[in-house]
Amino acid sequence: MLRRTALACLASLATIPFAQQAPSPQERPKSLFETTSASVFVTVTEHSTGAEIVEITPKDAAYPKEALQQDAESLAAELGQRPRGLQIQAVDIDGSGKPEMRFVRASFAVDGLIERNPLRLRLAPVVQAFARGQVAEFPRVLSVMFQGEAPDDRTIRRYRSSSVRVEALFHDDPRAIEYRVQIQRPDPAGIAIPDRASDPAPTQPRQTAPRPTSMWLVVAFVLSAGLAAGALVYSLVLRKPSKRG
Repeated sequence: MLRRTALACLASLATIPFAQQAPSPQERPKSLFETTSASVFVTVTEHSTGAEIVEITPKDAAYPKEALQQDAESLAAELGQRPRGLQIQAVDIDGSGKPEMRFVRASFAVDGLIERNPLRLRLAPVVQAFARGQVAEFPRVLSVMFQGEAPDDRTIRRYRSSSVRVEALFHDDPRAIEYRVQIQRPDPAGIAIPDRASDPAPTQPRQTAPRPTSMWLVVAFVLSAGLAAGALVYSLVLRKPSKRG
């Protein structure tokens, strides 16, 4: 009797490691929005002229203006353009004057990041512009938001390669498509993110509750509020591109 009991206990103990390794149905891989923090925030908004207004806001308030100008020029260069109406300035987010609420921002206009009929969001040129630098600076994480845009059944939800990992969140209020992008290494030529999924996505767009990162979504909208004046608008009026249908 004691022998049978001992054998039963040993058999039970032998199964414990295997039981611990089996994932529960509720477990899932954590998303980039849960495991990463963006160091650079890029917002893209279509202007009434048809051009796109781009804002680049580094999280580091001490980010050099020269480096920010180079980032803007690199992004436009990926589209074969120059940044129109480029402005680089310090922004006080809440008007308090507190140093921790002041950031440096680049704003400019380009063409070709958003196309219509069907909707194509060209994420690759944005990511390629930041896939440069020293190896020690990577992985680099971006937040790229297409403001005012709503997804369709072929909007890119997820993408992964040896060079980059991409995930999307869809926001209702304010409406936006937000991408969290983790660039693995400095390899612009290796970035090939599709503008549109080849097959319809199997699930409906995931609506999100407020997250810790949602503050930056609101900040991005605040930052873009003053872009309808000055040299930027003048540059937009000079050129009114058409969207490809």
